[in-house]
Amino acid sequence: MRIAIGLCALASVALAADNDLAARGKKEEDFSCVQCHSLRLIHSQRLSKATWGKELDKMAGWGAPIRDRPTLLDYLSDQYSDAKPMAPVERSGEGSAPK
Repeated sequence: MRIAIGLCALASVALAADNDLAARGKKEEDFSCVQCHSLRLIHSQRLSKATWGKELDKMAGWGAPIRDRPTLLDYLSDQYSDAKPMAPVERSGEGSAPK
């Protein structure tokens, strides 16, 4: 019984850490990325962690104000991993992709 309670506690801590990373990563994404382009450009990508790192280096070289690179990299590589399927394309009521 104590083992089960301990495992539940560990799972709760891990979930809270994931939620915290997601919240901090989203905040960093909003700060660093949307000054130059929409989030759709990011959210439509599926890249490996190494490739996300190269993208962040490129964007920083172009002047992106990245404050917390490790958090942003972890967030992007978790949320938009090359292991995840592409999100479905949003369609208008007429069946065409929005412009």
